Amino acid sequence: MMALKRLRDMFVASINEGLDKIENPRVMLNQYVRDMESDIAKAKHTIVKQQTIVQSFKGKYEEAEKLAVKRKNQAQLAFDAGEEELAKKALSEMKYFEEKNGEYQEAYQHASKQLGELKEQLEKLEVKLRDVKDRKHALIARANAVKAKEHMNASFNKIDNESAYREFMRMESRIEEMEARANSYAELSASSGSPYSRVEYAKEVEEELEKMRAKKIGLEKQQSAGNE
Repeated sequence: MMALKRLRDMFVASINEGLDKIENPRVMLNQYVRDMESDIAKAKHTIVKQQTIVQSFKGKYEEAEKLAVKRKNQAQLAFDAGEEELAKKALSEMKYFEEKNGEYQEAYQHASKQLGELKEQLEKLEVKLRDVKDRKHALIARANAVKAKEHMNASFNKIDNESAYREFMRMESRIEEMEARANSYAELSASSGSPYSRVEYAKEVEEELEKMRAKKIGLEKQQSAGNE
């Protein structure tokens, strides 16, 4: 049974420790920062890929434009030489490259627009991250102050509500009683030659002391009931 109780206590302690970590503002704020940094890193990676795509479309439409111009010149040369079939073939390829040039330019413009939007989003994320980092330390300090206040309030409530404080006060009264008794014994010892210290009065003296003790205990109980 004791072993099972220890296992249960260990399990409960581990659960409570996990909950404390989850509810710990420092842990949560640091996690928010790490998540935002991860998002920014992913955004930067996406931007690099998008820049590669933009440059690829730019290269393709520029190459198509050059080839279209080249085929046009070749068609003119073939026509001037009387080679109309060759000129028609060159003109056909020219039209093909002109069409591709238009397609690549459109793709380039679309990709460039997406790249601009990604950069804008990245800039907003970086601004938010700077803001979070600037405010994180202040928030952690405020959270620590709240936890310290809660701990202090709990300590005060513990003192007010539990019997330990009342037990302490009772012990103080008991010690004062013992001090008074010791002082009384010292005075009696000092006056041992007095007729009041005769042995035959010991029983009567003890009875009187019992009455005094009972009366004191009754007063203490009344005081304790009044305080509660």
